[in-house]
Amino acid sequence: MQSIRTFFADLSQRLGLADEVITLSPKRRAANKPFQLGDVQEQNAVYLDLATGAEFSKGGLTGILALGTFYTILLLSNLLFEGAEKVETFLMAVGTISGLTFASFLIEVLLPFPMPLRFNRRTREVYFQDKGKLYHVPWDEAIAWMQQTRQVTQYTGATRMTLLQLLMQRFRQPREVIAMQLSIPLGKTPEIQGMLWEYLRCYMEKGPWFDAQGEPLKESNRGEILASRTGKKADLRGAWESSKEARAKGLESVGFTVFFMAFIILFYPSMIVQDWTTAVARWRCEKRQWDALVRERSRPNGPTTRLYDLELAEGLHDGLETQANPAETTS
Repeated sequence: MQSIRTFFADLSQRLGLADEVITLSPKRRAANKPFQLGDVQEQNAVYLDLATGAEFSKGGLTGILALGTFYTILLLSNLLFEGAEKVETFLMAVGTISGLTFASFLIEVLLPFPMPLRFNRRTREVYFQDKGKLYHVPWDEAIAWMQQTRQVTQYTGATRMTLLQLLMQRFRQPREVIAMQLSIPLGKTPEIQGMLWEYLRCYMEKGPWFDAQGEPLKESNRGEILASRTGKKADLRGAWESSKEARAKGLESVGFTVFFMAFIILFYPSMIVQDWTTAVARWRCEKRQWDALVRERSRPNGPTTRLYDLELAEGLHDGLETQANPAETTS
């Protein structure tokens, strides 16, 4: 992992970030308690998937077309009782929009799905894949950092954001290093990002299940964790609870709540189809898109050797470590 350590040192020096960056360690607490804002896409005894914001729009077009199909059937259903010619018109209209919906579904499912960031407890390694390129970093040697910045424009004024990034290297090409964004930085404070890192640290260090204070649990709370996933659109109860809470705080009027819930109900068929399309695309991603080396290590009985161990066995880090030795002895 010398290339990652060198990359971080060079980046900090080149950009002048030494005094602004808060470095994070897998062995050191980053917050008083773990917390995540629905960023966890999957969590089980073997791995945790951290979703990317790119998946939020997956299934959107299919959902809109399905909504059109649903209301076309409702609005034109009276044609079924007005003779054979009207029935033919009804079937043509419904058949056309249904065909477009099905075609959109196939396209969205078959197109590559935005890959998550995978934290594997069995191998103690982190994986990411982009356009066929596989990246990884051993958890115990991971280098992550936070940096708070402000962006000022004439349109939005001052916007605060906190970057939370993790360095990873390409498999079998250790000189290629990327900085992965662990969470959308906009509107995030160092405290929130620190709690997300603490959540990941608790998962990797303490066990797959833990309470709000980071203490290990014997029983799984997977259902509760995934219920807070931000990617789910069709959630009437969640929308109602959110509006009720906002109304109790005086942030919403009764009229706005009625309008908001009516809007949700009106578009609910679209949300259901979008969630389903996303779920199918995610399932296909798990079965087809991940590299075979990651898939087999994600099984409960899969190998526990790290990709880093494979690179070491092939001698891919020998040259990097040799080049780093002089600098380490003089420092």
